[in-house]
Amino acid sequence: MKKTFIILFVLVPALITSSIFIIKDNELSTQENRTLMTSDSISHNIKDGSFQGDFETYLSDQFIFREKLIWAQTGIRYLAGQRDIGGAYICKNGRLIQKITNSDVDKSQLEAYAKKINRIAGDYKVYVMLVPSAGCVLKDELPDGAPMYDYDGIYNSLSTELNNANMIDIKAALSLPDCYYKTDHHWNALGAYNAYNAFCEAKNERAAALESFNLKSVSTDFQGTLFSKVPISKEKDEILLPENQFSEVTADGVKADFYDMKALESKDKYNVFQGGNHGICEIENKNAKSDKTLLILKDSFANSFVPYIAGDYKKIILLDERYTFVSLEDYVKTLNPDEILVLKEITNL
Repeated sequence: MKKTFIILFVLVPALITSSIFIIKDNELSTQENRTLMTSDSISHNIKDGSFQGDFETYLSDQFIFREKLIWAQTGIRYLAGQRDIGGAYICKNGRLIQKITNSDVDKSQLEAYAKKINRIAGDYKVYVMLVPSAGCVLKDELPDGAPMYDYDGIYNSLSTELNNANMIDIKAALSLPDCYYKTDHHWNALGAYNAYNAFCEAKNERAAALESFNLKSVSTDFQGTLFSKVPISKEKDEILLPENQFSEVTADGVKADFYDMKALESKDKYNVFQGGNHGICEIENKNAKSDKTLLILKDSFANSFVPYIAGDYKKIILLDERYTFVSLEDYVKTLNPDEILVLKEITNL
């Protein structure tokens, strides 16, 4: 009996490990919504330690039954009373909120970017909308004692640096619980509309009524980025799309759809908005209310915001600096937009 146990103790891990090299590599984890390390991606540089690090990541990513083990581990931690799992908080009402603390925020980087925007704002009409994470707005829903970064402190500090720009404080506009998805870190249709309304107010313009956008439900089973971190949640979200206002889209030089309906068949349904993030995305509307060009310096929060303003500008340029290497100041000079909007989650500057 003892001999059998020893054989199993040695054989089972060996079989599991060897299966990694026999079974074809998985390139994508639909559960975690990320690309996995494959054997082709492993660095062969042993001297600087990159091979060892890559190989450990490869073994972890390609481990057989990986996603089932993640689900089981998450369930065990939840039953043990943990509410801070995988970078997300499991809140009292079942909502999932992204965990971002002060230690995760590089304030010097934020201030450097703010100074760059402020230089541009000296020559152009610039609006800045810094989006708070759900945990900074819905503090009462957080688990007891759960830390979040100091949005108000960072906002006030950046406002000092951005004295040439028009600051739009939208925290109060997002204070309703229904402004954020329950399983994803983004704002939902109502949150994006409230941001649009605040943008119009900052320009002394009247926002169109929410009802005029003829919101259409295209999914009632959306489970977003935070569900990928905590795959035991039973919450599901609804995705509502404003009516397309006859806009034509070009993403990174290729003609694209204003709404990528195929994305609704994938794990990341939020990519329905312009097909996800692109370096440069141009949206043209020949039936727009004005001939103006708007440049939006953005992260993914802007994707669901754009449908509300698509009818107000002849051309909207979405520039995501994470996916392109253009010089911002040179690009602005070349484009010469009528207005510039900086729309990002505040820690993403």
